[in-house]
Amino acid sequence: MNFAGCRFCTPLILAFCLLVMGHSALAQDDAQAGDTVPPSSTQRLSNGEFECKEAGYREGVMPNRLPNTWEITYTGQAPVIDSARIRFAGSCDGSAHVERISGEDSVVMEAPDLEWTLMPGKSFDATLYQQVGVVSGATYSLSGWMLTLCGGSNTVPRNDCPDGYYMAKLLGMDPTGGVDPDAPSVQWVENRRNFVEPDGRKRIGWQNLRLGATAQAMTMTVFARIASPFQWHGNHGFIDALSLLRGPTAALTATAPLAGSTVITLTWAGELGPDIPLIEGGRHELRFDLQYWHDANQRWRDIVSDAGTGGTLFNAACANSTYRFRVQARAEQPDGSKGASPNQRYPGVWSEPLDIFVPAATPVEPGIPFTVTDQLFLPLLQSQRTC
Repeated sequence: MNFAGCRFCTPLILAFCLLVMGHSALAQDDAQAGDTVPPSSTQRLSNGEFECKEAGYREGVMPNRLPNTWEITYTGQAPVIDSARIRFAGSCDGSAHVERISGEDSVVMEAPDLEWTLMPGKSFDATLYQQVGVVSGATYSLSGWMLTLCGGSNTVPRNDCPDGYYMAKLLGMDPTGGVDPDAPSVQWVENRRNFVEPDGRKRIGWQNLRLGATAQAMTMTVFARIASPFQWHGNHGFIDALSLLRGPTAALTATAPLAGSTVITLTWAGELGPDIPLIEGGRHELRFDLQYWHDANQRWRDIVSDAGTGGTLFNAACANSTYRFRVQARAEQPDGSKGASPNQRYPGVWSEPLDIFVPAATPVEPGIPFTVTDQLFLPLLQSQRTC
């Protein structure tokens, strides 16, 4: 079922469709996602699943109902923040469909005056945050799911979110434990994809956001943020299944070239950490990404992506200079595996860079003089390998 007819309804009827019928446009896509295993005992966040029945919600400054253990900060006018099940099914025990990726509930954020005024869908920028006790110096991974619907859930004949408009989904971590989402210490990952492609023909649905960080204090702060900078009717989004675990780690070894050579030997390995192997039903495996830096490029460049534990040979193109190497581990379930659901992905952090100096080649002593007897023509190379 979808809201095909609501596109031509009055704003009041459209609002009624949205609130009573409960976003059935995405019901089929969400049916399997909602039937998931219980949260893992490794969960370090409190109420990361936003379950109304289990952890509950509390009354906030109207029109907000806030998930317990979470605080909120926002700029400008506050959006409507609520339990999706309470808002669209009437209560924690309501049986109507609500958007979620795990369990029975999620958090919904709605733009002020969503549909029913002459100026609907006012802009908003709101952030839920929670401080968590951690081990300073340890690596942590945050993985979660968000869904944003610019222009509402109607897709017939197409979603009417204007070109260039977006709603930003963001997850953040402050390794210092601060609570200001605008602080420079906060590390963010962002996704701006709408729930359908711009032409409305392909459903994108829920998006997995994830990042890793190294704790710099005994407290780390987790942020879940939806920013809707453009005023447009129907703009609302959902947050669900946030998971904070001890993240995977990686170690890299780089061996300098032998005399007269420019070949650097690289080997890497890592560990899943103490939490990920305990995920109920999980089939997470270690994958690695390897990069190098040379001052001539002024950026990190890929050497190996999505590799298992192993090694490779790196042939340095520029002698008499320094190369820098780093590796990052991530824990993911293999494609097609029937592992834990939802499919959380846990990235680690980049290792401390290793510097390897590549010496200049030793000059070759001249040999027997060469006498030209035949002409030799070599092709002109149009491209060269950079450092």
